[in-house]
Amino acid sequence: MRFPENFLWGGAVTAHQSEGAYDIDGKLPSVCDLLARDDASNFHDGVDSYHRYDEDFALFEEMGFKSYRFSIDWSRVMPDGFHFNEEGMAFYDRFIDSMIAHGMEPICSLYHFEMPMVLYEKYNGFYSRIVVDQFIKYAYKMIDRYGDRVKKWISFNEHNGILLDGHKLAYGAICPEGVKEELFFHQLMHNSLYAHAKVTEKVHTIENALMLGMVLYIPHYSASCHPMDELAARNHMAKTNVFLDVFVHGEYSPYFLKKMKHDQTMPVMEDNDLKIMKENTVDWISLSYYNSDIVQYDSHHSYHILNNPCLEVSQWNWSVDPVGLRIALRDIYEKYRLPVMVVENGLGVEDIFENGTVIDDKRITYLDAHIKQVGKAIEEGVDCRGYLVWGPIDILSSQADMNKRYGMIYVNRDNNNLRDMNRYKKKSFEWYKNVIHSNGGLIDDE
Repeated sequence: MRFPENFLWGGAVTAHQSEGAYDIDGKLPSVCDLLARDDASNFHDGVDSYHRYDEDFALFEEMGFKSYRFSIDWSRVMPDGFHFNEEGMAFYDRFIDSMIAHGMEPICSLYHFEMPMVLYEKYNGFYSRIVVDQFIKYAYKMIDRYGDRVKKWISFNEHNGILLDGHKLAYGAICPEGVKEELFFHQLMHNSLYAHAKVTEKVHTIENALMLGMVLYIPHYSASCHPMDELAARNHMAKTNVFLDVFVHGEYSPYFLKKMKHDQTMPVMEDNDLKIMKENTVDWISLSYYNSDIVQYDSHHSYHILNNPCLEVSQWNWSVDPVGLRIALRDIYEKYRLPVMVVENGLGVEDIFENGTVIDDKRITYLDAHIKQVGKAIEEGVDCRGYLVWGPIDILSSQADMNKRYGMIYVNRDNNNLRDMNRYKKKSFEWYKNVIHSNGGLIDDE
């Protein structure tokens, strides 16, 4: 199997899961500090990429990375939510310059849950237009500062995740007393989509710069051939498609607008919001992909999300469905006809470190199967521009758990002991290196 010339192989991380240096050079707390699980660790030290990024980039260069997705920690460059911190911004100058020197094209996520804590505590995060305005101010500054070197931008990581109850703190917000919860989530959605449109407007003032609208894409299959199961699955997918519709068409889908009006959950919109959204659409669509689910209708006109009994599950009980990634790519491309890019995909497992390495055959099998399906989607006509492994080096999980490792490079620390945080190549390191150097030729296309 061969991939297109200039296909962007690489990896992706966040600032808060990797950098550490939580109280250095002016940085203040962020809302991601609220996401750490009590029985895990915290994000204070990460894997010390703040000090070791040159070392890490050299390893990624050895693997042959063409691209690297990272996030800017908003609480590092604008610690109090209102004023910029030159030391924090200078760090990202050095970071980006080193990345480019090691042969990688930067892809920058402007929001990956690193909101300054004060904007949550005083204003309730993206529920407030004050915070929306501060995010736009921050984003414009970052685009002005780094836009000569960064040409691919993502406004919000997994933007549709804002509708998930477990993600509300990631957007610095809690539902005010007396407000219907669904209305609360729709207000978060609208405020952030307006902010996304304003940031897209700014990106398009930079020569050759592209905006990549991003969603977490989970294909939801009907639990049976019963039409009501199929309808329930489609209704659930509408929660993802509403973001894609705004990204590409600049407007909410007729179905979603009708539903919000019917349910009396229409968010408050300011006069020019819809005009700005309509005028500022994306250039590419990007997605994270980990699993699929099935949807079963119930008699209360709702539905249940279930694991698919036809699929194996990972150690963390996520279904393993490589074909689902192919389905996702085809669904998106056939509906929206824009270039797509997989900017997150990987397998989290508890690795066993022995004799200076990890024999991570499960990870290799997982990645091989998913990359193969990306290749098949391309053969079927999908214009897919790249594939990024999530956490190419071990980082803390989204809940600050070091036991759940995704990397092809082992970092010597755990939840309770930072140790020396030295880096060691896993078996998957050489495997991915060979995949990239063969431009996918190592992947069996059967």
